[in-house]
Amino acid sequence: MSYLINNRILNKRISQLLLLFLFSLFLSCGRKEYKNARLFSLKDIPENTHLTGEIIDMDEIFMPVKLFIKDSLLFTINNRHRFFVSVFNLHDMNKIGDFISFGSGPNEVLQISNMQFADSTIWAFDINRHQINKYKLSQFVVNQDVVPIEIIKMGELYQNTIISKDKLFTYSIRHIKSRFSIFDLHGDFLENKGSLPDTGADMTDLELFESFLCTMVLNPKDESIFMAYMNTDLIEIFDSNANLKNRMHGPDKFYPVRKEVSFGDMQKVRSIDGKTRCAYYNPVAFEDEIWTVYDGKFFDHTAEQGYLNNIVIVFDWEGNPIRRYTTDISFFSLAIDRENRIFYGITLNPDYCFVKFTY
Repeated sequence: MSYLINNRILNKRISQLLLLFLFSLFLSCGRKEYKNARLFSLKDIPENTHLTGEIIDMDEIFMPVKLFIKDSLLFTINNRHRFFVSVFNLHDMNKIGDFISFGSGPNEVLQISNMQFADSTIWAFDINRHQINKYKLSQFVVNQDVVPIEIIKMGELYQNTIISKDKLFTYSIRHIKSRFSIFDLHGDFLENKGSLPDTGADMTDLELFESFLCTMVLNPKDESIFMAYMNTDLIEIFDSNANLKNRMHGPDKFYPVRKEVSFGDMQKVRSIDGKTRCAYYNPVAFEDEIWTVYDGKFFDHTAEQGYLNNIVIVFDWEGNPIRRYTTDISFFSLAIDRENRIFYGITLNPDYCFVKFTY
């Protein structure tokens, strides 16, 4: 009798293990992992620090959408204002001035999607006019009209674009299967290079494009490229010739979930409640490390202020996560003053305002 009972228990256990194996096999066949990706989780990050924020509430803020720090200057890109750029003195947070007005005139722009800073110059990306304007940094230290010292006109321009000393790298919907479309500094096309990450999932071209949207930043030392993905928690690092060096998947190891839908005669891609997740935003590059905001939340169209986050992950240029900061105040965008060990974000309190964290 005892033998029969033990045998039944053993058979039941074998059946459970077999079902578990078949279920795991089903999952692995349904989706393959990113090729050559190293995995990590939050517990693999050696340093974790909780920070308390300080609200900087000023009447001079309009509707900032991005922050940048260069030397002792804090730059914002503004929305719904006739000037796209505002500049503040970091020492006292007084506004220096508003710059680059809206319009189609010779010194105006239609929309600034991003800015890139070099030693003494600034590139401003006007996606609606398909051009990139170059300014002297010194033009922004007093309140005055600014005039581009150089303009690169493009046949197309997407938000995700960076400029090296002799090339321009972008991700183009015209070349949807390539990781990079590369242009010279006259705006002439040179080549496509690299391929998108592959999850094994079937996607339409538009779903593929939206799924692997990312933000790129340049190493100021050797012009290697850090790429942070928005819809999957993947980062990639490329050398200055756009060759893939490292790929890291984590900390939650999720994949993009985006769905193409029809709106009349138009096709769009939307997020799906409870399935789509948001990943990395606003990377900031230094010679030795990269800071980026991390989300990780599931998309919920009913969530108020769902775009605010409270996690910053710092990577080295090998792709290793080395520090994590969690904050008591959620924010978006990211600008870092390493000299004074402060980083800034934008939050709502209830209106738009700056928040700073000492680390």
